[in-house]
Amino acid sequence: MQLIDLETGVSPETTKSIRQTAKISHGDNQTIILWVDVPEAYAEGLSDTGNPWLLAMLPMAASLGEDIELALPVDALLLENVKGVLALWREWYPELHDVRIHCPVLSYRPSQTTRTAAFFSGGIDSYFTIARRMPGNAFGIPAVGKVDDLLTVWGFDVGVYDEAQFRPLADKLAGSAAAMNLNHIIVRTNLREAAEVFKKSWGPLTFGAGLAFIGAILERRFGEVVLGSSYPYGGLMPWGSHPMVDILFSTSSLGIAHDGASFTRIGKTEIMARLPEAEKSLHVCQAAGIENCSQCEKCYRTMIALDILGKRKAFTGVFDWTLYVVEKIKTLYIGGGGAQIFYHEMVSVAKDAGRTDIATALLAASRRSSRMAPLVHWADWLARQPVVWRFGVALRALVLSGSIGPQYIRHAAKASVSG
Repeated sequence: MQLIDLETGVSPETTKSIRQTAKISHGDNQTIILWVDVPEAYAEGLSDTGNPWLLAMLPMAASLGEDIELALPVDALLLENVKGVLALWREWYPELHDVRIHCPVLSYRPSQTTRTAAFFSGGIDSYFTIARRMPGNAFGIPAVGKVDDLLTVWGFDVGVYDEAQFRPLADKLAGSAAAMNLNHIIVRTNLREAAEVFKKSWGPLTFGAGLAFIGAILERRFGEVVLGSSYPYGGLMPWGSHPMVDILFSTSSLGIAHDGASFTRIGKTEIMARLPEAEKSLHVCQAAGIENCSQCEKCYRTMIALDILGKRKAFTGVFDWTLYVVEKIKTLYIGGGGAQIFYHEMVSVAKDAGRTDIATALLAASRRSSRMAPLVHWADWLARQPVVWRFGVALRALVLSGSIGPQYIRHAAKASVSG
């Protein structure tokens, strides 16, 4: 796998933006065109090294069994670190391959900035990270650091050509950032569309690398980029963002921080709920664009936590609580094994809060989901197979009929887009 060309110029699709376009060859004369659009105002922060492109190519090469070749120099510390990344990935997923990297080596180059960026989707992780990085805040939250810029990526949660879904959300996030006196930067990329492994293995393998790639694209602007944790230390498992992996995406001048793994999800929710801006604009849903649908698994999970914490009234503006019924919690499909960790955390907190009704419903959902999980897993496997994939899709729908499960926006295909 080789980075054969890298061009920087005015974006043909995103107004007032600069596009870096990489041409990457792999396999038998196959080519990937990977691009990133950054607002013109931040062009001086764009990377002049091979660091971001190595991060983007690493999961591709590991899945394809190819070595990586770049003409651009790569930071010496990052080259050491990716050996650790590959060792962990191969331990977790034996089908992946080791990767040799051929490139010029860039010696230690200290950061020229102390700016810190955090990724911002408007969800619990985002607001939790912000809340704890407001020195001198009036909310009773001890600060553990600072944040200067909030990064929102168009092309990760919302499809890179889905302007109808992204623009209203982006405007809402920009308003929230302004209300908190934080700078908001939108970066647009086709990474998840162009690279198969970023599309199909986003959760289990690639989303930490994807976020680090965006941070490294602007490595001359930042000294630190913060990634919100997924699972707490007591419930770690192989996953695309992990405290042992994310920090290994760091270079000598840019630190990648994995933030908040000492907290459970309901613990994060309690901190997040103290932030007034979160009460007005919390956005956790991937089913209904700018609004929280209040009916999918992710919305229900959040509403349960807020109910246990006594925060329903504070969040009446972002959820439709008429759709929330404790008895319906029993119908949640929450997967099996480690997938249930967020719910198990809530059981003990619910009992301590005297909400035995919620605790009982959560335990019922856990038992039901554990019985269903093998069938859902088999249906998902069938849905990935040629010829019989429709049977897998139909079987999954049948098994989950009557359940509250995850829902996702169907994103628009490529069209003429600007903005």
